[in-house]
This record gives sequence, C-alpha cells and structure tokens, in this order.
Amino acid sequence: MSVFATEFPVRADVEKATFAAAAVAWIRGINNSKVLQNADARELHDDEVWLETAEGETLSIKSFENLDTSVFGVRLEIPDRFGRRWRTECVYSSFGTQAFVRVRGQCVAIDPAAQIETPLKPHIIRQIIDDDWQAADGLFKASAQPIYLKNNDVEIAAAVLSGNASSFLPCIYISRTNQNKLPISADLLAKRLAGLCHIVVEPNRGFSFELMEASLRKNPYGGAIGLFSPDGRELLRAFKSSKDKSGRELSDYFVEKAVFFMSGLAAKRGWEWQQLQEAQSRYLREKVISQRSDELDEYINHFDAELRAKEEQIENLKTLLEIAKHEKAEGVGQVGDILQAGLKAQVGTELYDGEFSDRLRHYLTRAISTRSVETDTRTIKFVEKLVEATAFSGRAASLINQIKGACRDGNEMPKNLGSLLTGFGFTKSQEGKHLKFEPPNELFGLQTEILPSTPSDSQRGGKNRGAEVIKNFGLKGLK
Repeated sequence: MSVFATEFPVRADVEKATFAAAAVAWIRGINNSKVLQNADARELHDDEVWLETAEGETLSIKSFENLDTSVFGVRLEIPDRFGRRWRTECVYSSFGTQAFVRVRGQCVAIDPAAQIETPLKPHIIRQIIDDDWQAADGLFKASAQPIYLKNNDVEIAAAVLSGNASSFLPCIYISRTNQNKLPISADLLAKRLAGLCHIVVEPNRGFSFELMEASLRKNPYGGAIGLFSPDGRELLRAFKSSKDKSGRELSDYFVEKAVFFMSGLAAKRGWEWQQLQEAQSRYLREKVISQRSDELDEYINHFDAELRAKEEQIENLKTLLEIAKHEKAEGVGQVGDILQAGLKAQVGTELYDGEFSDRLRHYLTRAISTRSVETDTRTIKFVEKLVEATAFSGRAASLINQIKGACRDGNEMPKNLGSLLTGFGFTKSQEGKHLKFEPPNELFGLQTEILPSTPSDSQRGGKNRGAEVIKNFGLKGLK
C-alpha cells in the first residue's frame, strides 16, 4: 500500500491565517524539506501560494471561501533519490458549525522501477491535536492520550462494541489480564495512533464480567485487545504472545491494521485536496467568464487545472479500490485462530478466545498420532501440515491457573469459584447444602457444577474441586 490517510472532526473557527501558520510550522520541522528557504520559483496570491525548488520539491497552499464554506489546504511534495515523490496533503474543511481535517500521504513512483512504500503518519496530525483543534467524534476526541474507563463506564465500553461511540475513527479496546495488568503500553499506543484511533482501556478485570452482560459477550477480555470500526464491526482481536515480553510486536500489529483500515476509507465529510483544487479552479474560471470574457487563455488554464484535479481523484479512487480488494482477500480475525470469527459465532460461545481452534488442533494432533481414523495419505499429510503451521493459543493454561487460584483457599473456594462460573454465564441456584451452577446453552458440552454452600464444608476439598472443574472443562490437553 502506498497511501496513508485519516479524517476526524475539528473546531469550525480555525481561520486561514491560523491554518497557514500551522502548515509553515509543520514544514519547518521536516529535516529534508528546503522549499521555504531555497524556492527558485514562486507564485503568491490571496488564495494560493506556490513554491518550487530546483530539486523539484513543491509546496502549495490553497484556500476556497464561499458563503458558509471555508476550505484551506496544503500539499507538500518531496522527491527522493530512489525515483519517488513523497506527497502529503492536509485539508481543513469548515461548513458553518462543523469542520473536519483530512490528511493524506502517498508515495508516488516517478521511475517505473521505483519501490513503493507506505508513508508514515505526518507530524501535522500531532501538531493539530497539540494545538487543540479537534472536536467531538461521538463520545471521544482525537487524542494522543488513552481513554481510561472508570468502574461505572460500562455503557461507554458497550458503545464501543456496538458502534455507538464514534463516527470517524475506530476504537481499540484493551482488556486487563487475569493478573489485572495491561498487556501493552496504552500510553505509547495512543501516541502512535493519535488522529487515527481512540484507545479505550478497561479499568479492572472485574469490569469484563459486567461488560459481558451489557455487550452479549462481544467484549475482548482476559488481556485480549480488539479493534472495532465506528459501526461496531470487530476488525481484529488478538492476545500478546509469550515471546512478546514488552508487547511491542502486538502494538506494531495493531498500528499496522489501524492505519490500513483508515487509509482504505474514502473521505467522509472533509474535502480531499483534489476537491479543493477543483472548486478553486471552477470559481476562478467563472470569475474570468463574468469579468473578462475575451481572456480565453486564462479560461483554458483554469479548465485544465480542474481536469487535472479530476484525474487525480480518479487515481485516488483506483488506489482505494485496490486497498479494498487486498483487505477482502486478507480478511480480518484473531491472530493464530484456525476458525474465522463468523464461523465461531455460528458454532457457539468460547470459554476463551481461540478455544475452538485449540480443541480442533488437539483433536487433530491425537488423530494423527494414534491413527485412530483410517484415511488416505494425502489427508494425513494435510492434517500434519496444518498442525505444524498452527499453535495452541496458550490461553487454556491461563484459565487453568485462574481456576486453581480460585480454589487455593478452601474456605474461599465456594465464593471465588462460584464467581468465576457465574462470569462464564452459569446460573446459580441453591440445592440443600450445596450450590448448583447450570451452564448456559451456548456453552455446550459442559456439565452442572456443584459447590458447597458453606466454607466449613470446603476446607479440604478446595483444590480437588478445582481439579474436577478443570477436567470437566476439558482444559488439560489444550496447552
């Protein structure tokens, strides 16, 4: 992909001089930009500034103001020694009471053999956020800081999962591990994805169980991280691997996917640079016709500029189409999961993310090791390859430890283990001196669990009861 793009709401009171000053400050901070100091050609007008260096770096700042519409834009193009041009566009669009910023970067090949790369996020986005231009995007604002939820913010978290939290930027929801810790640095991720994503952080492990009820178990939990589109689609869910101690690999993965998602969207409300260029050319062309109808050359120049803007819009749409094709072919889902999210939802509810894939892999591993099923060599080799190419999620071991921890103290076992079962959706009822926990229908294959109702009856049997639950859940072979 050769495109980077994002769009989010901003204040509607930013003036042309303020925008131009921000654009100049941004360009001054680019080390390899020389256009402000060494421009060899320049055109200066009230509605446009154009500069170019002998090396081919160009800067254009345009404006279009008509009635309640005020649109200001900047485009910087810097060639490199590898036959490419790095193009960055930032357009501020104000329509009376609402305004939006659209930022787009592209790596354009000048030499047919040039290697195209994806542009990095330009610093002008962070500059806009630091200058406090941003406005409300649903419940949040574009920010370089995470949104740390409080214990009573279940409705906000549920809104993220249902598509009622934002309109422009996707949300990344970070859940707590069983040890009540964050799997990655939310602060660092928020800085990297400022202006591209809202980072929402779970307050504590117990919050997950409340959110399960409010979201019909859609929520990432137990250290899972989920990427949700503004309409509530789950684009990605993943856990930190045991090898990724710092969480940097997982952060990189989510940054990549969030950038890919945003860059594949067409402008929603804000104008693209080509729209600004087209509107300005049309306005000037009409002005020429009304004032100096005999100036045919100037009329043609403005008409040609409008055509060039149309051609660029067509190229942008072609690029978006290629991104959409790639996204459809690649698909989205959980890292390391054999089953797709849609298929898993049809099968039922998992005890943990990746459980069905773990069970399938365990079954296949036993089948090929014991040769319990007679089949052809091709099928056997396929299963062997599938097993080699996949790995257990490792989250069964985490659930085992959680059950063992709940049963470590025999006196506290009925309360702790009962709370754990209730969190999975088991229904509690009293049966004499015992508590009966019935599994929900969606957790098929599990049996009713019986726990003592008083601590005195559980002093000796705490660990044994935990071992029985682990066995009944069928977790031992899934690690």
